[in-house]
This record gives sequence, C-alpha cells and structure tokens, in this order.
Amino acid sequence: MESEVIRLRGSLRHLLMDLEGKPIKEWIQENTVVTVGRAFILGQLISLTQNTSQNINDIAVGSGTVAPTTGDSALGNEVKRLAISSTVTAGLTNNPPSWQLQVVFATSDANTTIGEVGLFNSSSGGTMIARQTIASFVKATSNTYAISWTISG
Repeated sequence: MESEVIRLRGSLRHLLMDLEGKPIKEWIQENTVVTVGRAFILGQLISLTQNTSQNINDIAVGSGTVAPTTGDSALGNEVKRLAISSTVTAGLTNNPPSWQLQVVFATSDANTTIGEVGLFNSSSGGTMIARQTIASFVKATSNTYAISWTISG
C-alpha cells in the first residue's frame, strides 16, 4: 500500500540592513514546525475546528537562545511581534508547493539583542506555528531587519 505524507517545512531568509538599505548580514536557515502549529494547520483543513479569523499573520522576534523543540508553544522571550507585510503565493503551484511571508522590523522596532523568531496566527498570544533560534545579534536604531519565511509542504 502506497501512502502520501504531507511534511511541513520552513526556511527563513534574514537580512540586516543599514539606514541606506545596504546589507550588513544575510543568512538562510531551516525552522522547526512545532506540534501546536501542525495541529492548528490540520484543524484548518476541517470545518469542525476551522477558524478563519486566525490566519497565519504575524512574525515575532525575541531574545531567547534555547534551541527550539516540537513541544514549544511560545518564544522563550518575545520582544516584538509585527503583522506580516506581504504574502507571496505564486509557489503554491510548485512541487512541492510553498508560500512566503515577509516582514520588516523598522529602525524603531525591536532594538535589542535578537536570538529567536516565531510565526503566529495572532497579534498577541495565539498559536505559534514555527520557531527558530538564530545566532544572536544586536538590532539597533541604525538597522532594519527583514525576514522572508517560506513554508512548503
């Protein structure tokens, strides 16, 4: 018997820029899709638990540095959460299908040491879909910080 498995994966592209928009640091890494996030996504597939008012719509950064596990349900120490500024769905017709979420933390946002990022379905609280720790860096008022988060199945 042949079976199909849908495996959610995510990768993040980070870009730290100076005031003129010139890249200071750029890196790409995989994320951990957490159990509560998988449950939320699967629940959205059936009408009994579907909640259309809670789309995946926010990216948060924090100062935590403990490695992510599938049992995580929040960032270790959330600093700032922003609404996703753009969504790219052109990849939904690819094999494997994917979509991308983007957010930019402006010069006035999250000016502290950043060590983790998370993907959420609410502007506060809510369900965390995925989380990843990163090599800690200081985000200052002289920087913007852009995240492009790609989820594929």
